[in-house]
Amino acid sequence: MSHADFLFELGTEELPPKSLITLSKALESSITKQLKDLGLAHGTVTPYATPRRLTVIIEALEVQQAERQESRRGPSVKAPEKAVLGFARSCNVALTDLTIVETDKGQYYEFDRQIKGSKTLELLAAVIHQALADLPIAKRMRWGSSRNEFVRPVQWFILSLGNELVNTQLFDLTNGHSSRGHRFHSEGAIIINSASSYAEQLRTQGHVIVSFNERKAMIRSQILEQAQQFNATAVIDEKLLDEVTGLVEWPVCLTGRFDKTFLEVPAQALISSMKEHQKYFHFVDSKGDILPLFLTVSNIISNDATKVIAGNERVIRPRLADAGFFFETDKKTTLESRNKALGKVVFQAKLGTVLDKTQRVAKLSSAIASLIGTDSALAARAATLSKADLNTDMVLEFSDLQGLMGHVYALNDGENPVVAAALEQHYWPKFAGDRLPESSIASAVAIADRLDTLVGLFGIGQPPTGSKDPYALRRATVGLLRIIIEQDLELNLSSLLDRSYALHKDLAIPLEKLRPQLLGFIFDRLRAYYEDQNVAIDIYLAVMQNKSNSPLDFDRRVQAVSEFVKLDTAPALSASNKRVGNILGKNGRGNNAFNRSLLKESAEVVLADSLENVMQNNLVVIAQGNYHSALQGLAQLAKPLDQFFSEIMVMSDDDSLKNNRLALLAELEVELGRVADISLLAH
Repeated sequence: MSHADFLFELGTEELPPKSLITLSKALESSITKQLKDLGLAHGTVTPYATPRRLTVIIEALEVQQAERQESRRGPSVKAPEKAVLGFARSCNVALTDLTIVETDKGQYYEFDRQIKGSKTLELLAAVIHQALADLPIAKRMRWGSSRNEFVRPVQWFILSLGNELVNTQLFDLTNGHSSRGHRFHSEGAIIINSASSYAEQLRTQGHVIVSFNERKAMIRSQILEQAQQFNATAVIDEKLLDEVTGLVEWPVCLTGRFDKTFLEVPAQALISSMKEHQKYFHFVDSKGDILPLFLTVSNIISNDATKVIAGNERVIRPRLADAGFFFETDKKTTLESRNKALGKVVFQAKLGTVLDKTQRVAKLSSAIASLIGTDSALAARAATLSKADLNTDMVLEFSDLQGLMGHVYALNDGENPVVAAALEQHYWPKFAGDRLPESSIASAVAIADRLDTLVGLFGIGQPPTGSKDPYALRRATVGLLRIIIEQDLELNLSSLLDRSYALHKDLAIPLEKLRPQLLGFIFDRLRAYYEDQNVAIDIYLAVMQNKSNSPLDFDRRVQAVSEFVKLDTAPALSASNKRVGNILGKNGRGNNAFNRSLLKESAEVVLADSLENVMQNNLVVIAQGNYHSALQGLAQLAKPLDQFFSEIMVMSDDDSLKNNRLALLAELEVELGRVADISLLAH
């Protein structure tokens, strides 16, 4: 079957840079999936994305579908004639055109037909229309008098297979071989000769680097070259790098300077001002201190780059001056005095103001601090000031500085350094893999803050649903669990939830209903936490069957089971435990308590003795939380259990023997499951 290269380019006004890669990947995915569903094989798929275009090139796409055999199974030959005739009519054939086939259930009517494949050129219009409809566009726009909608106005498109254009229209535009180059460095239309020449033609004739990854690599390389010229280290934020790559079609990096006096402003404030407003990269010296330099990525090649740099220097000066003004103004007012204004800021309509929240968190932080052996007064103080910087000019202008500016301003106010640091660190971790609070004070506030939000929102009936999680409760919960587990904090979540609930007023969901719901939600988050650590799901499920309300205790059990499954005896013990559970499930647990004097056979005596040793050992090690030793000790039960099931008939005709053996197995099952339900472990 013959093949041809496929080209689709959609030319638009400047696309949202933060969405560019998402749109490109979605377009590629939808097209290739549809082609697969159509049975059309192809070679390499190459997506391209620039601010003004989304492109997909597919090499060696089959130009026609292969013929295929379609078979439809009908009724049995024993079925009423009416049913058989109805099947024939549904296939648009006569009864004589049906065949009879042998199956394991008898003879059945079947209709087979050969279906001729369609030409790919006739299928591509529908593929592209569907692919564009599938794009994840949050808000579509209209332009001109057209009723068409897209993320940005569409200006041109190319849809071709080999040298042939697909006969279709998109957004009221006519298909053609004409593309457009760089907005400033290219003149007139560029006639694309073929899919294979597309990228090179746009590079040479249009001054456009169509490959997103190539432009990104160019920018990274230029940034590093500029850093070397200035004897500095470039700080390359990957999200910012992706964003500026989506802003330019021909990147040119230029470095400018700003006044050293601005270095008196906290570095993060300068960075936020440059990054958020101007999309600038910054540099640091060998000590990690910010330098009075910035790098901008231009979309043009200027005849006089110094003028472009000077223009950017003029732009950045008032931005940094604003940051400096905000900083100096904010320092004139203490954080504590700003708390009163939080009473006018609504946290959530049914949960009160931000001031109400800080007062609850302060009380809960104090209690948690006492439980983990740290200063409850300092924890309460940190919690009281934890949201005060929300009312500062700096945070109002640069929201990502929340917490950090609280730290800076608290030190300026003469607060305890540990308290000041907690104002920043109680927000940690902010994302997966982020750092944890560095002090127990900060950890107490971080836990209290997250618990208050969880209890409050669940208490008013607003838990996350499906993909909707407007308050990021899932992320907050994982952060809560990481702090407790990774910092070895022995805390009972059930009692903490009760404390937090008591601090709220008039929650709609009663505590008795909320407690199991919220505990279930929190421990369910541990599944993702352990998946990230490559802990097998059966280990998590085994521990879930016998968990306490302590995340740290849960983790100790998980770690112990992870070591237990490496034992040679683990598969046999797991299988035996499952067998014990099946026997007890079908026959009960015996009418009376286990009685050693009723033991008759050596195999059951040996098992009872081994079980007694394990029970004695577990009384000590489990009380110490030493689950590793408890599970390792189960190994001595493997051989006696195997012998027991080989030699002993549990369901004896003698009721006293039967009930006693069932009672023995019941005690055994309890002991095997003290740490986790090992019957759930994969063999």
